[in-house]
Amino acid sequence: MEKNFSSIRAFVDVSGKTTHCVSCGNTATQEAIFAVEGATIIEKYCDSCAKKEMK
Repeated sequence: MEKNFSSIRAFVDVSGKTTHCVSCGNTATQEAIFAVEGATIIEKYCDSCAKKEMK
């Protein structure tokens, strides 16, 4: 399953719950959007991991 990067945007948590980065577990600040076999996947990252993921 290939994950193709589509875009990234700032993530603002309005639910009051802390959302964690999928890579390192720090507080998520970015949402990365990927296209995967006809589906859209949204993963949340901290700033540091978002930069690494987009390379």
